[in-house]
Amino acid sequence: MKRFRRTFCAILTMLISFTLLCELAPMDSGAASFSGSVIDEDLASDGLFDEEATAGGLVDEAKKKNTKKKTPTTVPYTNPEGAELSYRVLTEKGWDKDYTAQGKVAGKPGSGLGIRAVEIGINSDIEGKVCCRAYLEDTGWTGQAGNFEIAGSEKGKKSLQKIKIYLTEKLLVKYRIFYRISLDSYGWLGWCCDGFVTGNEDYDRAVDAIQIVLAEREKGDVKIPNINGVVSKTSAYYKDASKIKAYMIKKAQKYTSKTKYLVLIDSQYCFLGVFKGKKNHWSLIRFYLCAPGIYKTYWNRDHELGVKSKGFYSYNCQVYWATRLKKELWIHSITYKGHNGKKVLDGRLGARISHGCIRLATENAKWIYDNVPSYSRCIIYKKKFL
Repeated sequence: MKRFRRTFCAILTMLISFTLLCELAPMDSGAASFSGSVIDEDLASDGLFDEEATAGGLVDEAKKKNTKKKTPTTVPYTNPEGAELSYRVLTEKGWDKDYTAQGKVAGKPGSGLGIRAVEIGINSDIEGKVCCRAYLEDTGWTGQAGNFEIAGSEKGKKSLQKIKIYLTEKLLVKYRIFYRISLDSYGWLGWCCDGFVTGNEDYDRAVDAIQIVLAEREKGDVKIPNINGVVSKTSAYYKDASKIKAYMIKKAQKYTSKTKYLVLIDSQYCFLGVFKGKKNHWSLIRFYLCAPGIYKTYWNRDHELGVKSKGFYSYNCQVYWATRLKKELWIHSITYKGHNGKKVLDGRLGARISHGCIRLATENAKWIYDNVPSYSRCIIYKKKFL
């Protein structure tokens, strides 16, 4: 009898538990089952599901609004539907043999081979074209080049320093165009898009590589990743150099110098200017991006140029074309690896990164070495106004 009661109680308990489970979690015949199945891709991509939904049901509307986040869309390096982008570049070695496919690098970063012309085109049945304007060294902006037309110069020897690319008509409605450039002895600048100018002649750098991506507008916020291990750098290239230059010219006029030359170094925005003339009549003849020292003690100084050296080894690196300011403080080239090394160790400019010296592009350091005499005055100042 006792055994029968125990069996009856066990069966009754199971029946009650099953009934409660059915009442608490009814299963609609049309509902999706999340256990061991794949969530509908369209719904998942819209952010309608989260971890709680996969555990047993949809999140409620209020929570759905709070947890849904708009994330950038990563653009694949393949042509979008309906348009095929390609491009090629001209250097001193001639035109690329083949057109470069969307998202790949045209040119050779760090090679020293400046790009003299670029040809960009889009094959599409959609009305419109891709346009490009290039800024050539000592020449200025070239005219607008359309689909597979040449922007730059095939005959000249001047390199591109700035560029902007944009779409027209219905292509502009459907797509966006992203691009970035690599500058000689510096590296990659960040991405920009749809006609924004990248690069600047004030930095005395030739464009040596370019990368372009076409993306559909309907994809929303676009996030362009880096490829081939190349990292975009944030740098002084995005500053308004015209304002920095104008301030330097105005500031220079109050100073005297023992020679016909005057050097001003802006340690806030990292530019060096060379002037020729005299007090109240100084003319800016050179304007270079530089890399001043990291320590405050060097940010506001008044020096005279001293002895010069074709190169020396210090702090485990080699520098060239050095002009002395005071004791161990010099204006010199970027740094190179090893004694008398020729391989760049640190080519960065546009930031305070040295121990105290003023770094310049090697060719610019040589120009000062060759042309600005000793006893010329050098003013280093730091003032934030942008």
